[in-house]
Amino acid sequence: MKRLVLTSILLLGRYAVLPLVGLAGGLLFIWLLALDHSTRFVLATAPIMFCVIAAAVALALGILFVPARRDRSNVLDEATAPALWRIWRELDPAFAKPRRSLRFDADFNASIGEARSYAGIFRQHVTMTVGLPLLMILDERAIRATIAHEVAHAELRHITGSGNLFDFLRACENVLHYANPDRTITGRIAAFLLRAVLEWVNREYRALSRQNELAADRRAAALMGPAEMARSLVLIAGGAARLRELVFAPLETDMLGAISVPATPLERISTQLAAIRDHDALAAAAAKTMDEEPMEDPDSTHPPLRASLANLGYATLPAVDPIEAPAIAQLLPPDAARDLAARLDAEWRKLAQTRVRLDG
Repeated sequence: MKRLVLTSILLLGRYAVLPLVGLAGGLLFIWLLALDHSTRFVLATAPIMFCVIAAAVALALGILFVPARRDRSNVLDEATAPALWRIWRELDPAFAKPRRSLRFDADFNASIGEARSYAGIFRQHVTMTVGLPLLMILDERAIRATIAHEVAHAELRHITGSGNLFDFLRACENVLHYANPDRTITGRIAAFLLRAVLEWVNREYRALSRQNELAADRRAAALMGPAEMARSLVLIAGGAARLRELVFAPLETDMLGAISVPATPLERISTQLAAIRDHDALAAAAAKTMDEEPMEDPDSTHPPLRASLANLGYATLPAVDPIEAPAIAQLLPPDAARDLAARLDAEWRKLAQTRVRLDG
């Protein structure tokens, strides 16, 4: 039953609130019918019905006013990053340039998402986000495998479900814009129910997301080969562990009690790049991650490395080729790479400056 409800939400998106609106309408109809027969009952329950109808109207309005999810920052067009666009075009059979965007952020990760306009009905727009650290640390082979994985999510319509879930949650949260939980009874009741819904939906979706990650790996392996996908998984797991050790743990220490903003993560990655990319250290970090990870983390949207490799047919950590030349030198023009790094550094400094002032 739970999975059926989640599937309905993933299919219908913001429109999954309509059954709740219909239920409220049915209660109102019954309440009005009782007006002639049980006047005292109607008067006694009037405050409750007013709250229910107000929440139902807010839910209905929420369908039209879900905030946009498309992020237009740090986007590079095909003329600026032709090599990355070419890889995406080669791997994506449904590629349609007018409905695609390629953007960058400062995470050691890649993702793909979908947004629709006009009340979530028309004009699907797909955005792939590639972390600049991925390009700095990994080589072109690993980047191709990573993009193949993200394209597989799109082919399997995982991003449609993710987008619909986002729309459903935002449509529900719109109730709180019309009924302040700090000032109204309706808002308090809605906030309590919404919190329960959020906890349940997120828990169920995380379990489904772990299955989707494995399915995307299998789909990408059919295109790239299991060995290439396994290599990408090992390098990303090892790279993430090396980044935590050499970049983010020292950065967190430097931020404690800082009176000025320290060096940015991208600057630290550039300084430690050779150590991060060292093949023996990276392979050892991946092996340690595989040994220490739980068999399944219910709070994670991704399966553990051991499960991901077993999904591709590897019972143990495979020996992988060392990282070749950094992908950033092959896939991004130098001017574009410098400009992106400068913009991402500026964004991080702005956030870090706020934290430094608060801690101070």
